[in-house]
Amino acid sequence: MSKNGRLEGCIALVTGGSRGVGKGCAIGLAEAGATIIVTARTRKSGTGQWPGSLDETIAEVERSGGKGIGIECDHSDDKAVEELFARVARDHGGLDVLVNNVFAEPKVMPVNVPFWKVPIALWDDFQAVGLRSHFVAGQFAVPLMLKRKRGLIVNTSSGGGIRYTFNVPFGVQKCCVDRLARDMAHELEPFGIAAVSIWPGYLMTEKFNAERHRVPPALAKSITDRGETPVLAGRAVAALASDPLVIQKTGEILLVSELAVEYGFTDVDGRVPPAPSRDPAPLSVFRPVDGN
Repeated sequence: MSKNGRLEGCIALVTGGSRGVGKGCAIGLAEAGATIIVTARTRKSGTGQWPGSLDETIAEVERSGGKGIGIECDHSDDKAVEELFARVARDHGGLDVLVNNVFAEPKVMPVNVPFWKVPIALWDDFQAVGLRSHFVAGQFAVPLMLKRKRGLIVNTSSGGGIRYTFNVPFGVQKCCVDRLARDMAHELEPFGIAAVSIWPGYLMTEKFNAERHRVPPALAKSITDRGETPVLAGRAVAALASDPLVIQKTGEILLVSELAVEYGFTDVDGRVPPAPSRDPAPLSVFRPVDGN
């Protein structure tokens, strides 16, 4: 996929790329010269519930040196996903990198709400778009990689996979995303295709920047001091895609900051932020918001 760390000729697909880590992954791959197909439901700015759009991501991809192709896709619709990959096969003849990032983020994330009080729909949404969607995308992506006898699947996840974060459905979703990568890796390794999970640290996303005034000051300062932009995750994906020995990492959970040290890249401000903890202990004591 790579020549001298560059990804010219590499075809990558990033799901859920209108903002956040997905957008960062698209930009990081673009910096290495890849062609990136980006999916999202929001085409134009100001039409979604969060900042960001397909058009904005594609513009950033082009400015960063890559070729961007934005495709509107609802990843809860299997037929739409099948048509997406048929288009990739028809237009590009195959696929080198799949970044499974799409996630049904609620408008308001329940924090410290007991599982018996969160809406059941929260579980369903996280499992449908954020886990099942990754499985479906992987099913359609792998045949396009088998022809090339190489490939990379990256699931974006977080430390929520091993320790309590926000609420029960969120943690279960992250844990399952990590396990999905591990079990995919087991079946894909004989074909030269790697599958991994990556964990960014504290993220300074468009949503954080837009709603920082609502974040407790101490937490906002911690995120600013120790956090990273989503582009760091993108540079991690590009480094993995450029590594001819990436199959040696298949099945692993990889921390973005640790990859930055290993491969020698930095965030947009030149820093390498501290890696998040792998300690499964909760970061804070659970205190139900209503005391029940």
